[in-house]
Formats: sequence, C-alpha cells, structure tokens
Amino acid sequence: MRDCTIISRLMEQIIYKYMQTETIQRNYGTNIMITQVEIHTIEAIGNCNGISITELAENRHKTKGAVSQLIYRLVKKGLVKKTVSKISDAQVSLYLTPLGEQAYEGHRKLHQQLNDEIFVALREMPDSTYNDLFVVLKKFERFLDKQIAENK
Repeated sequence: MRDCTIISRLMEQIIYKYMQTETIQRNYGTNIMITQVEIHTIEAIGNCNGISITELAENRHKTKGAVSQLIYRLVKKGLVKKTVSKISDAQVSLYLTPLGEQAYEGHRKLHQQLNDEIFVALREMPDSTYNDLFVVLKKFERFLDKQIAENK
C-alpha cells in the first residue's frame, strides 16, 4: 500500500519553495532587475494588451489592491503604462512600454531556452506518463481551488 502523504508533503514543500522564488530578481534583457511576480504580470499584460486591473487580478489570482501596488511598481520601473479605458473613464487599461516589451520578449526567450532538468524530463517522458502527471496536477489544482473557496 502506498503512503500518499509522502507525495502530499513533497508537493507542499515544492509550493513553499516556489513561493520563495517569487522575490528572486533577474535581468530579462532590460538592465532592470525584475522579480518573478513582476515578470509574470508583464507576461499577462503582454498576452492581453489593454487588460484592466480587475481582469489582471482575476487572471493572476490576486486581489485588486495587490495588483494595483504591483502595477505601481512596474509603472515606476518604466515597464508598464496605464491609460484610461475605452470602455469606461473609471477603468484603466494596461499596456507594456517598449522596455516592458523587451522584458516580455526576454522572458519568452528564457522559457524557450530552458534546458533545466525538469524541462528535459518533461519533454522526454512517455506521453502516457506525461498525461497521468497532468491529470494528477489538475486534480491537485481543483483541490486547492476548493480549499480557497471554502475559506473566502
């Protein structure tokens, strides 16, 4: 009989370690140090030019207040610009500046070049194993979604 708590604990450790990486800064070709949280926000804006703060908060699973503070930092760094929305004067649309576009592209290239052990393993694993892993991770995500919803 398998001890499922071993996998459960490993997943929990991975989550905690991932959370620690969110504040690590790196240069994405802009000579500006950008945290992982910031670059993933830049990525979300770059993928959906004109996105509102509300939509971005939903997309990133963060509060509007947290996203507003993050956008303030990105505007201050010259990576994002805010404009009045075409939909409503009370709403803001977010766009990448040329520097933000550069960071967005640097991040995209980094992901294309990733040859870390985990990405090599994912690319090389048999389709059936990959699909099983995907199913387990989706179930884990639904479990976390349920936990979050129950505590709102």
